[in-house]
Amino acid sequence: MPTDFKALAELCEKVENTSKRNLMVKMVADFLKSLEPSEIEPAVSMILGRPLPRGSEYKLNINWTAISKIIRRLAGISWSEFVTVLNKTGDVGSAVKEILEKSKVRKQALLLQNPLTIMEVKRRFEAISESAGQGSRGKKERLLESLLSITSPLEAKYLVKILIGEMRTGFHEGLMEQALSEAFQISLNVIQNASMVLGDVAYVAAIARLKGKDALLNLGFRIFRPIKPMLAQMAEDVAEALKEHGGKTAFEYKLDGARVQIHKKGNAVKIFSRRLTDVTESLPDVTRFIKVNVKAEEAILEGEVIAVDKDERPMAFQHLMRRFKRVRDVEAMTQAIPVRLYFFDIIYLNGENL
Repeated sequence: MPTDFKALAELCEKVENTSKRNLMVKMVADFLKSLEPSEIEPAVSMILGRPLPRGSEYKLNINWTAISKIIRRLAGISWSEFVTVLNKTGDVGSAVKEILEKSKVRKQALLLQNPLTIMEVKRRFEAISESAGQGSRGKKERLLESLLSITSPLEAKYLVKILIGEMRTGFHEGLMEQALSEAFQISLNVIQNASMVLGDVAYVAAIARLKGKDALLNLGFRIFRPIKPMLAQMAEDVAEALKEHGGKTAFEYKLDGARVQIHKKGNAVKIFSRRLTDVTESLPDVTRFIKVNVKAEEAILEGEVIAVDKDERPMAFQHLMRRFKRVRDVEAMTQAIPVRLYFFDIIYLNGENL
């Protein structure tokens, strides 16, 4: 039986009002066990504040200005009234809930609506993300307004939180991994390793539910699906690092750059940030460098990009971030702020995990 989105919103509300992590994990684990297999991936993504799976080629591209405009239109209030409630609650989702609870027009309209399901919310998010081309902004807003118009105040609270990626429930990805371990009786270490390989705990959840532990143990890296970065372990001092490495330790200058993960297959290249966001379009110069210099048919590489000035001296991190955030006039920015790429790891090469 399809699960209502209201049940997910109620779960998030309970988690938000809970300070005990073990109880959070148990509540989420119990909820996941109650879902249909097809609902697992979108539910996990939504609980973590992601409207789409991490690494998805699609983006909603709905900003806060559009969301606030839609809420004001649905509730029939002014911008100043909206800001007053937002300042009082200090939370976007809570403000939306309070505003819509006071809307008499919406209360009457909602009496005629069928329950909104998790899968229907997923389909609506996908429809918004797939809207492209001329007039797409207006179409995206109309699609979102049609969705918000059939949500209860509590559903709208968490729908908006998911859209902006700020759940503020205290339930993070590490706790989700624990919840999956408890829900499907698979060791936490197996869940964590699978999450690293696939780059998204939501994919891990779907596989765990459908295929179980053995499928997670046999996962391999996939081109164009970003992998969680393996972070360095801290040492107390230089002596400890030397001891840990048996005296064979290399030292390098720490330059103010940004970690990138590069996937190549044939002539196709994708670049992901430390947070596994696709930044390929922002770094066309790096893409060209990879196509010319990486001869492997398939490869996943990790490295660091550093912004440099006209004398090839490293520039401050904020200059580099201007490159990562650029979506217009990208080629002009490559001239204004050139970058240099330094590799430090090969993760996958021509079908072999390294």
